[in-house]
Amino acid sequence: MSSILGIALIFRSPYLDYRLLAVGSMLPLFETLAGFQWIFHTLFFGVLVLMSIMLLGKGRRRIQRKLLPIPIGLLTHLILDGTWTQKEIFWWPVFGRDLMGSKVDRLEFAFMPTGLILEILGIIFALYGFKKFSLREQVNRSAFIKKGQLLAVGGN
Repeated sequence: MSSILGIALIFRSPYLDYRLLAVGSMLPLFETLAGFQWIFHTLFFGVLVLMSIMLLGKGRRRIQRKLLPIPIGLLTHLILDGTWTQKEIFWWPVFGRDLMGSKVDRLEFAFMPTGLILEILGIIFALYGFKKFSLREQVNRSAFIKKGQLLAVGGN
């Protein structure tokens, strides 16, 4: 939700599909849950996904615009997660050449002081976003679920 909230407040686009942004921002989480951080946590992968969308969608602006939230979500996750502070992972393969990244103890990571603070901040941002975009109202919730839109983005 932090990625969605941040991008919604910065871009203020009612046309961006925030569901795809959420998918992109959650991809690195799947690696962490599997017990390691590697390709999804690299700048290389985010840029590769962005380039692929731009090249494969060349001449089809609608497809590019639809899929662009995925790499935006990926890159936003790297910023909010602090991955950019881990040189060997973030700048792979320039500074780190380990083929399986680094192992992560999921419980240890979640309960580290930094991890715990980030999780608490994430919950606060999620509650703020829920209120900011009036997701309690059926019409707004439905627009998000069916079209990925946050209706209150442009108005506030």
